[in-house]
Amino acid sequence: MDATTKERVKDLLEITGTSQDNVLDRLIASVSQRIEDFIDRPFHQTARTEEYSIKPRQSTLFLRAYPLTAQNQVTSVKVAGDHDFAAATAVDSGDYHVDLDSGMLHFNYYPITNYMGDNMATAPNVVQVVYTGGLATSTANLISNYPAISAACETQVIAMWRRRDNPMIESVKIDEYSSTVAGPLEFLPDVRQALLPYRRMRFGQ
Repeated sequence: MDATTKERVKDLLEITGTSQDNVLDRLIASVSQRIEDFIDRPFHQTARTEEYSIKPRQSTLFLRAYPLTAQNQVTSVKVAGDHDFAAATAVDSGDYHVDLDSGMLHFNYYPITNYMGDNMATAPNVVQVVYTGGLATSTANLISNYPAISAACETQVIAMWRRRDNPMIESVKIDEYSSTVAGPLEFLPDVRQALLPYRRMRFGQ
């Protein structure tokens, strides 16, 4: 799901025609993906089935997509040391609790006390969680509820648009006119600052 629309970007760039729409669509999709990778969580609020590694005597997981709207948005939690989730019995909903805003799932017990005879080894992908989570159900809702993310996307898209012909120029000089750009275009400082509060928390994962 994109973080903004080409109409909003075109408004900022004062572009009225449609000849550049394909380029803008590609830039918006690219920047939206980069933002999701940076904050380590998806925009789209939808049903998900995910698996998580866990250490012995670890009782907390951080879901990849949040916020959640209610506790019952987690519909199934299973722990299977043999990774056979089809045969595993779901954990009783009274044995865990989810912090809706942060996506932290806290067990009331230790799901794993040892893995293959080792009290320290991480058990890979032995917890399966089925749930619905994410920032928004649509780009329009993301723009409305998380304007800082959308504005960050637009700012980065505009920066890439303006450097689209010469993304790696170091220095160019023609007569008295010169232009200098240092290296590839990374996230602008303002973009990073806007996105940092939305980065996914992960401890021991």
